[in-house]
Amino acid sequence: MITLSNWVHSFAGGIHFAAAVIGMLSGIFVLSRLKGTRLHKIMGYVFVVSLVLVNLSALFIYDFNDGTPSVFHVLIPVSLFFLCFGFIPMLGKRKPNALNRHIIGMNGAVYGLWAAGATEYFVREIVFTLDLNPNQLIAMSFAISTPFAVAIAVSIVYFQRQHLTKMQNIKAPHTEKKA
Repeated sequence: MITLSNWVHSFAGGIHFAAAVIGMLSGIFVLSRLKGTRLHKIMGYVFVVSLVLVNLSALFIYDFNDGTPSVFHVLIPVSLFFLCFGFIPMLGKRKPNALNRHIIGMNGAVYGLWAAGATEYFVREIVFTLDLNPNQLIAMSFAISTPFAVAIAVSIVYFQRQHLTKMQNIKAPHTEKKA
């Protein structure tokens, strides 16, 4: 059973936890709904703010690894890279590759957040019952994160193909051939 006291140990931890839950929910909402709508944009902004808060608050959480930085701290730049790669191109005047970068970056950011959440769940809720040594813990964390990496790659390819198909249909409308 999940207990909040196992997840939140400080004010920064509370912000981190709340922002992560909001980010995971808004991120999956944005990925699963119609793109380009007003609601997509609003929920996208909610996701961006949430992920920024997740990353900033993570800088103040060190109880996970006996007061030293952990692998999660190392992944902060990766998370922010995907977020910026996907969000910045949508601001201001759009360049030709803006939508492609948006797809890549935001898919990476959403699935990356879900991967971190799944790994956190494993470490905080399951590891204590399994009596794993550090090497086994790293191997299990890798095993949990790998499907998310595959999901990032598959979703990027899927959404890029979907976008390219739409763009090809717009650029070359179907015309009837005269007999």
